[in-house]
Amino acid sequence: MTSSKASHGYRRAGAASGLFVPRKALPAALRPLNRPTVKAGFTGLVAGLLAFVGASGPPAAAAAPLNIAGAALPAPGTIFVANAGADGNGSAGTGPGSITLYRPGATGDAHPEAVVTKGVDGPGSVTFDTMGDLWVANQTGTIVEYSRAGLAKASPVPSVTLSYTAGGLSFDSSGDLWAGNGSTVVEFTRSQLARSGVPKPVVTLSPITCSIGFDSSGDLWLGSSGDTLSEWAKAGLTKSGSPAPKVTISWSKLKTPCKPAFDRSGNLWVAGYFGADAVEFTKAQLARSGSFAPKVVISSSSLNGPGDVAIDSTDDLWVPNSGTNTVAEFTKSQLSRSGSPAPALTIAGPATGLNWPWAIAIEP
Repeated sequence: MTSSKASHGYRRAGAASGLFVPRKALPAALRPLNRPTVKAGFTGLVAGLLAFVGASGPPAAAAAPLNIAGAALPAPGTIFVANAGADGNGSAGTGPGSITLYRPGATGDAHPEAVVTKGVDGPGSVTFDTMGDLWVANQTGTIVEYSRAGLAKASPVPSVTLSYTAGGLSFDSSGDLWAGNGSTVVEFTRSQLARSGVPKPVVTLSPITCSIGFDSSGDLWLGSSGDTLSEWAKAGLTKSGSPAPKVTISWSKLKTPCKPAFDRSGNLWVAGYFGADAVEFTKAQLARSGSFAPKVVISSSSLNGPGDVAIDSTDDLWVPNSGTNTVAEFTKSQLSRSGSPAPALTIAGPATGLNWPWAIAIEP
């Protein structure tokens, strides 16, 4: 993972997928910690460093079928989870990992509707392009694409494989893919994504980061292995270099925030891997640099080694917990105030196939 995430191809400086730092280069302080509450979780991620129907949403039975006889496409709202396994930097799962798919409304010890393993090795980030195709960053050195139609098959295989090591992925509004690997953030154009190969980034920026996300204005937001989140103006993303952040916010209790995710109102949500919480900074708070507390802090006991979160179409928050091999959903209403609410839905149990879950994406 990236920076704070074990799965992001970054060693967690404490657990989350965060900065991409070679294992041998990690100082002792950033090596995996033996956290008793983190079961085979992301303790090594950035320990070195490093989805969504509400309680009132439609029941699972109402969701469109997935992967039935290879004929049905993944339904909108399908939950995709990147399981870093043992191959993600700093992760503590088993094997090369996988991508597991769960039908909207899935809860409990739910069997995945499909499991993607071909082309997957230490996945630390997942995202969708505008066509609904899935893109996965493997910490072992590749970025792979699975077409939406291909995901309906019994054994999906990559349609495109790029040779590049990344721990964080996000698409901008023009359809270009941005990838972060801890020490740089690079851009690949849509044309470069059309075929497999070893593409040369068209833009290379040099900030230290965990994972990445874009807000509605096209500005790039970066997580970190510390307690900060940074914004890079869209205008500064057109050429390579080391531009200064437009905004940097921090909170002393924000422990290794990785991928920023935005709701429909422009508020930013992120999970702190070492803080074991999820927090919201409002759009107004994001307008200027400073050190201040988030508007909302969710400190549920269900959060343990949380990685890259996702916001679904109803503004519910989905959180993967590497420490307990679970995925939790909190409804929009639960997110309106700070507290320790019980998740509206929790995917957990041996049948789920969760294996050091670090990142989540929701089929658009």
